[in-house]
Amino acid sequence: MKVLLTAINARYIHTCPAIYSLKAFADAHAKDSNVTIVTAEYTINDRYNDILDSILSCKADVIGFSTYIWNTDRVRRLLRDIRKVLGDQVRLWVGGPEPTYHPDPFLLEDQADLCMLGEGEETFAALLSRAGSPYDPGIRGIAYRRDGRIIQTTMAEPVDLNQIPFLYQDLSAYRHRIVYYESSRGCPFSCAYCLSGKERGIRFRNPALVEKELQFFLDQKVPQVKFIDRTFNANPDHALHIWRYLKDHDNGVTNFHFEIEAERITTEELDLLVSLRPGLIQMEIGVQSSNPVTLRSVHRSTDLGRICAVMAVLTQRQNINLHLDLIAGLPFEDLKSFSASFQRVYDMHPHQLQLGFLKLLKGTELYERREEYGLVCSEDAPYEVLKTRWLSYDEIALLHRVSDRVEEYVNSQGFRRSLPLALEWFPDAFSLFVSLAGYYQEMGYDLKPPSVFRRYEIFSDFLRKTALERGMASSPQVSLALETVRFDQYLHTHPSRRMSAEETFLFGERQKRFRFDYQMTSPVNGEASYTLLSTVSM
Repeated sequence: MKVLLTAINARYIHTCPAIYSLKAFADAHAKDSNVTIVTAEYTINDRYNDILDSILSCKADVIGFSTYIWNTDRVRRLLRDIRKVLGDQVRLWVGGPEPTYHPDPFLLEDQADLCMLGEGEETFAALLSRAGSPYDPGIRGIAYRRDGRIIQTTMAEPVDLNQIPFLYQDLSAYRHRIVYYESSRGCPFSCAYCLSGKERGIRFRNPALVEKELQFFLDQKVPQVKFIDRTFNANPDHALHIWRYLKDHDNGVTNFHFEIEAERITTEELDLLVSLRPGLIQMEIGVQSSNPVTLRSVHRSTDLGRICAVMAVLTQRQNINLHLDLIAGLPFEDLKSFSASFQRVYDMHPHQLQLGFLKLLKGTELYERREEYGLVCSEDAPYEVLKTRWLSYDEIALLHRVSDRVEEYVNSQGFRRSLPLALEWFPDAFSLFVSLAGYYQEMGYDLKPPSVFRRYEIFSDFLRKTALERGMASSPQVSLALETVRFDQYLHTHPSRRMSAEETFLFGERQKRFRFDYQMTSPVNGEASYTLLSTVSM
């Protein structure tokens, strides 16, 4: 029997560890030696017919799909078309978060034969061990059709992570792609918007196994390894052990990404983190909101003071890329409250500020309470919120435009010197980005996103317009801001340049000479960082 495990990723650089974990566990534990498991990965940007043809040409007896909010529409279409072509010659299985909490559409509308619910390693191995008659009510964690009705068994027990073999033996297929790694499963929180909040307890992979596997990545000089642990530092001893190992065995190349809770960082962890090589690790921190009522409503007990203190230490050292998250559309957060949350996070000076939008996932508490909170979302994946009791559709649309401008002007790291000068003209950062978003909409730039080079021209035009409206067009402050935009442009678009005290730049057909007084500061992730002291047009 030939089994094809299929993943459709959001981008080419992504990989899907789920299908490789299923294969590795089944190869080690399934009892039927006559089963051959192969894998295939695509992206949502690939041509649909190419994906369909590739899957059908595999001639598999069983086709399994790893299904998430970003690919569920594509998977469901494939299920229907494969069934039309092959009829009952093939078994169609789906797994992942989407069918786990809502299997009925896959089984009834899309004619899938079976849904794997929850963690799939042991369930998948059990199914393969019963290849002749896999739809056994004694198998945990499945839903299937029988005689026109759906039968759903009890969920499987959480798998022992130490029983899952290492997923990577040959990294040739992962060149120019992110490698994902898992050292724990589970989450200490019960966030009302997250499916992980339904899990109980945290399981850890044996430290000796983790060290051996991380050393494989280090020896291979993998560019980036992304830990998919929900809260990596849930156990301080676990986090310290791994961070110490990475420090002691640093190869000078590999970057490791972690999702952490900043308020849980201990003094010992902080001392270790500031001692790491710049670029060795990067960290993603979910703040979500600064509104205490909002945080309580989604079961977040966030200590913002502690987060600010930790961020102050880490940003001063400048050796770790820091990514902070906010979620728009949470209960009790109106536009004024969200602007305060935005400013609180912006003032922590992250390298990346991710402005995300609430997604009402089936199976979460917020989905169950959506009518109570007036949460209205799209019927189609990714089920993003359209309006709430506290935010109108127009306000959420505004926040989408603000999010786009933050991505271009903050997260690009291309305006690090000019943005602080522009901020002096506005009461706060949120007001600046609302105004910039309005300018984009007014000029029609939203419809056709500008190139990196064009963003600098647009930002200069925006500053001139703002200065003119405020009667300060001839102010030296405006001249300094405009010339600093040019300075940012040439440092960002010509990263190999090393600016001398005086340089001549060509603007259109004109040559213009500038004197830049700047100071090189500590490198960030291997890239030289500059602090502009002054700039003079000559």
